[in-house]
Amino acid sequence: PLSISLKDSRWAPKNGMIIIKVFIPSTDDIWAAYFPTNVTLSAFRCRWLSKLNVHLRFSGSAMDTPEYYFNNDEFQYWIRHRVRHGRNLPIVGH
Repeated sequence: PLSISLKDSRWAPKNGMIIIKVFIPSTDDIWAAYFPTNVTLSAFRCRWLSKLNVHLRFSGSAMDTPEYYFNNDEFQYWIRHRVRHGRNLPIVGH
């Protein structure tokens, strides 16, 4: 289950979909897209490849330290905890 409090309810899943933001430091852009709550890292990468026409590696949220890269289990954990202090934090795409 996703760990979202009442104050964070605007980021709660709707119809099985969540908003995931991606920050791309090389272009200083933030992109957002809807994904199923059970999206895999592989499907997530494919979706961004088709949307941006670039291969991305993903690391911890822009607000996380130290920087780390994901395997699928870590990615699922990040999805469940991406909303912190009322903010839907972006994942970083490199």
